[in-house]
Amino acid sequence: MVVSLTSSSDPREDMNILEANQYLCSQQEKSKQNFQDLTEKYLTSKATAYTLANHLQKYKCEECKDLIEAVLGEELPFEEGNL
Repeated sequence: MVVSLTSSSDPREDMNILEANQYLCSQQEKSKQNFQDLTEKYLTSKATAYTLANHLQKYKCEECKDLIEAVLGEELPFEEGNL
């Protein structure tokens, strides 16, 4: 069976397809922009968490050790009693 890719005989059907295509393209652009915005927010949050973890590391807080290690991705040698 051969299907023709030419326009249909009904101009209204062609307009509906064009309108749907325009709508979907517009939605795709919005989704791309939303994704870019979320990526930027994620990277900003990650950088902020990393900076805060570095500041916490200076205080050698035993209670914060696991959090700092999780953010910085490295094991930290803490000595008890040093604040």
